[in-house]
Amino acid sequence: MKHTPLALFALLLLFAACAQQSAAPTTNNPTAEPTAESAPTRQAAATTSATRPTAPATATPPATTTPNTAVSPTPLPWLADIDGALIGVTLDSQVGVLLDDYPAAMRDRVAAALLAQPADTWQARAVRQARLTHLRLNFRDFAAAGKGQLPLPPHSAWRVTLDPAGPVRQTVQEHDLVLLNYTLETTILTDAASAAASEPALAEVGGVWQEPFLLPLDPDYLVQRTANACINEAGFPPNSYDSENVWHFYDFTCTADSGGAAGCHRTQLASFDCQDALALRIGTLETAVRFERLPWDAALADAVRLGPLGGPNTPDLLVVGHELEINRIVYRYIAPDDCALEENTVGGSGWRRLLQFNATVQNTGGVPLHVGPVVAEDLENHVFEYNLCHDHFHYSNYGIFFLEGFDVVNSKQAFCVQSTSRFGNHEASPLTHGYSCSFQGIQAGWVDEYVAGLDGQWVDITDLQVPADGRTVQLGFAANGDRFLCEGTPALDADGEPLWEPSGELTPEGESINRPVCEFDAGWDANNEATREVFVPQTGSFVTAACAQGEHGPLRNCGFTELELADVPPLCTSGAAVSLTLAAPADAAPQRLRVCERSAALGVGVACAHEAAVASFVVEAGETAVSFTCTAMRDAPDEGGYALYQAPIWPEDALAALTAVNSEP
Repeated sequence: MKHTPLALFALLLLFAACAQQSAAPTTNNPTAEPTAESAPTRQAAATTSATRPTAPATATPPATTTPNTAVSPTPLPWLADIDGALIGVTLDSQVGVLLDDYPAAMRDRVAAALLAQPADTWQARAVRQARLTHLRLNFRDFAAAGKGQLPLPPHSAWRVTLDPAGPVRQTVQEHDLVLLNYTLETTILTDAASAAASEPALAEVGGVWQEPFLLPLDPDYLVQRTANACINEAGFPPNSYDSENVWHFYDFTCTADSGGAAGCHRTQLASFDCQDALALRIGTLETAVRFERLPWDAALADAVRLGPLGGPNTPDLLVVGHELEINRIVYRYIAPDDCALEENTVGGSGWRRLLQFNATVQNTGGVPLHVGPVVAEDLENHVFEYNLCHDHFHYSNYGIFFLEGFDVVNSKQAFCVQSTSRFGNHEASPLTHGYSCSFQGIQAGWVDEYVAGLDGQWVDITDLQVPADGRTVQLGFAANGDRFLCEGTPALDADGEPLWEPSGELTPEGESINRPVCEFDAGWDANNEATREVFVPQTGSFVTAACAQGEHGPLRNCGFTELELADVPPLCTSGAAVSLTLAAPADAAPQRLRVCERSAALGVGVACAHEAAVASFVVEAGETAVSFTCTAMRDAPDEGGYALYQAPIWPEDALAALTAVNSEP
């Protein structure tokens, strides 16, 4: 274990550089704060045309509302000792689907299908738009002086009411969209003190605060359409966002030149400011999330309370099992100098097949799980380990990942322990906290979450033996097995400082890694482990997996099938042009053809996402000529190769049988 000088540690804290710390919103706020009395408005750019489907001659239907699927725990007697607070939340917005990406000849057909989609599809789309408020609300204290976090309850407690008039096709900012108005409502249950600390306007019953937002009218495919323009990766290592986890990073205030560890763009600078990119590629909506302090209502509190809840006086960690169900397989090229090798998160360099997944721990106790300040020169206890490659500190021995029956590389993980989202909605879970990667801990009711796509948040399955018909494995996450986090009562000295004991773990130099002395609660580890089944196909990635959330269009990263052309080997001369003429049946619907890299070592194509594709084409009925430049296989640079993947652009269409008429070379 290496320790950095205090000067370097101070610089680290200045830039909030921590691999697992969720991105903090940028401090610039181009949207003026509305007055407390003003009502939130839906305001899109000028509409130049509108088309609504003909409605049957019946009475206006009632607005469609999503059911509240959240389960309220039985109120515990000790909650009555807390002065509770209720806050009503409303978002009036408009969500839609962008048609610009579709070939012009099929847009009317796609629009008609979208106009006829059922309510639950539109409600899910509304939730995907509303969740883009996550970062700026959960890390609001970074962007606004004198403000605290103002997190929304979990998505299961959101109620989406759709406009009974139904969707309409409109042109907004020169973009062709199908749009539908909606209202999202939810209720925050917390303690009165943190409601006031979060937002002074909410200190008293009747107080109102409106948090302004600029949202994309179509919330999907943000990375495919706007690259990293709206990504705030401050505090993360490079390459931690992707097309699937982008909503965790969305920040409409990001500018193209906001770089560095504390800026929006760590992986690379953006080409556009976020707001310009959204207007150019999608279309935007100005709105506000409205918060209103409600009179206390015990019945309402019982209806919106979300747990689980443990005891009042100690923290209790719970591994959130359903979060493991958010997983996907990717191929990633690991360069010889990649941090993944230094951190031992992969089995080697070159193309690796990785199983990414969410890993989330919730503090279900009634008090914070406190770790405290990061200690750079921790010469006595060695709890914090500095990683030079990623330029951050690890908290040692937090948890392990495992696949049953498979020896996982780097199964023991070291995380930054902090509060990222509020999964609990109850009086013992404050809205605010003071934790970060420099002062670590998990607030009561909050979670420490590591989303799939974060650098190192994976299991390397390159060497997993998978038969032709695939294999189901048990993916698991176990937290705090080495008892470094006190789920009980900490032992303190006469000055109130924690006492320490040897953990049995040693640094590379052979020194003891100590842990705090703790009187653990009975059954403290009963909820510290979870597993879920994951199906692993023999080849392919999430791009070749079935679409699970109604994805559609040429930019989607799911539902593709590898296209192997007879008598056309997927090898070529690096740098040379590859020309193919593809024939599709006369009745074939338009297809998307994606060209990806190939791995010589693995002998497969890497089933790439849209944003990593070598080239992409639309293949119509009849013959379509395509041409692209042959790329060198990165694990065999003297050879060139490629792989083709195909999907119907509209997913309800059939996969067309494509054949090669001729090819060069």
